[in-house]
This record gives sequence, structure tokens and C-alpha cells, in this order.
Amino acid sequence: MTLSFEKVAVLGATGPTGRALAAELRRRAVPVRAVARRRDGLEAAFPEAETEKAVADALDLDALKVSLDGCDSVVDCIGLPADQMADHPKTAHNIAEAVRENGARCLQVSSYWCYIPIVRLPVAETHPRSGGPPWAQLRREAEDILRDAGAAIVHLPDFFGPHVHTSTLQVPLRDAVAGRPMSWIGGADVERDYIYVPDAMRIAADVMTNEDAYGEDWVVPGSGPISAARVAAILSGILGRTVKVRAAGPFVLRLVSLFNRDLRGFMQLVPTYVRPIRYDGAKLDGLTGPTPRTSYEDALAITVRSITEGE
Repeated sequence: MTLSFEKVAVLGATGPTGRALAAELRRRAVPVRAVARRRDGLEAAFPEAETEKAVADALDLDALKVSLDGCDSVVDCIGLPADQMADHPKTAHNIAEAVRENGARCLQVSSYWCYIPIVRLPVAETHPRSGGPPWAQLRREAEDILRDAGAAIVHLPDFFGPHVHTSTLQVPLRDAVAGRPMSWIGGADVERDYIYVPDAMRIAADVMTNEDAYGEDWVVPGSGPISAARVAAILSGILGRTVKVRAAGPFVLRLVSLFNRDLRGFMQLVPTYVRPIRYDGAKLDGLTGPTPRTSYEDALAITVRSITEGE
């Protein structure tokens, strides 16, 4: 059964997935209420009058409930910084309570971290979800809270694209645009799958309109496994100059992390990020049908342009 919604609340709307989802929903003529913690961020991200804007912190249950009033669909696009990762289960508890109260459908945009440690490839919904470092466990806990409340959970690969500030592919892209070698986690020949944010949110919008999606997990493959060497070759063509790769393994990263707080937190995930990864989209294709992805050549060109323009 195909669902339609009167109004969709996008939580974490000023982040890259929130912005891309809001744009996709507007393209489909679906009314959107963009919800975020800061008014200035909302005004900057959504200057157009047709996007309704609401200020609320998902950690404040009362404010959250007010921000969702009148919305029959809620999408959790909240992405918290490293030092606030422990708040993901807290926001999930509040979102679950709010949607139970107002009867809205809910979809959470999450990552593949809940499946760490990766024990087999390709990663599918049947992959074990146990153990792993703290960040993986916190993501898993938040997903379980919302799924128990009837939400659909979409698991994304690492993403890149316009308005993405940091990711394991976006940071190397920024390096290349700035004329520096790409800082790369792991070997330059290791192939990993990434997803272009507009592709991911087009798929999320398809999932949320399908009644069979709710209460289930959905692994979303990207544009296919690609190596740092191949990314550098594509970027060299786009930028008209040779782009080099500065690959770093666990030992080098551990040394650098002594002087970099953000990297120290990320070290818990490095054993996963230095290995190949790919995803099984069979279950998703059974729900939505096969969905084309933007080629890396096209997606990287658009992303480079957005970085150059300061987005």
C-alpha cells in the first residue's frame, strides 16, 4: 500500500540528509516542516517561504511534541557530533514517545554502524547486530527504540554531496579542491561503497511511502565500491590537475590522534574503515524496485562544484 502524507516533519533538517530530504519532498509537492535547534540555521538552509520552520531540540520532549503537531510523518535525520553521540538514544526515546502520542509514521535515517563489527560481506539486514565499539552500540540502541515504536530504519553507507561538512569521503574531496593530497583512511586500493546524499534521500522518500517498510530495517547500497585511487583519477579529470592520495593505516592514524581530539574518538571505527565494504540491496529492491544511483563521475563533479562555491 502506498502512503501519502499531509505534512512531513524533518528533524535535524539543517544537516545534509535533512536538507536533501526536504528538497526531495518539495520536489514531490509534499508539505515539509523543517525542525532544528537553531532559528538562524533554519533560515539559512530554508530561505524559501514555502518550507515551514520550527525550532526545537529533540532532547526537550515538550518542545519536540509542539514541533510535530499536525504532522502525520516524522523523519529523524539527526546527526550528532562525536562528543554528543550518547544523546542519540535520548532523542530516539523522545521521538518515539511523540509519534506514539500523535500517531505519525516515523522513519529514521541511520548508518551501517549498528552492524559493526562487520563479519561478512555484503552487509545485509540479516547481518549480526551485537558488540562493537561505543558509537556502534549507541546507534544500535537508538534504532531499536524507534523500530519498537513502529519506525522504518534506513541504513546508509558513508555519504558525500552538497552541504556535507565531514565524512570519510567528503573530507578527502575538500582536500583535493584545496590543492592538497586526499587524506584517506586505509590503503588507496581498498574499495568501499559510498552514497551520494540526494540519491540516499530519494530512496528514503520512496521507503517512507510504503506501508510495508515500517517496523523494518533497510540497507541502502551506494553507487558501488570504489577505491581512493579511482576517486583521485576522477577528481584529476574534474579539476584538470593531478590529485594525489595520502593514505594512512591504523598505526599512523593512532599517532596523529594523539594531537587530534576528533580523530581520537573516531579511532574506535578505524578497524572497520580500513577494510573493504559493500552492501546487499536485495531486500530494498523488493520493496521499492531497483533504483538508479548517480555515477561517481557525475556526483563527484556536482560535489566539487558545491565545495568550490562554499556550500
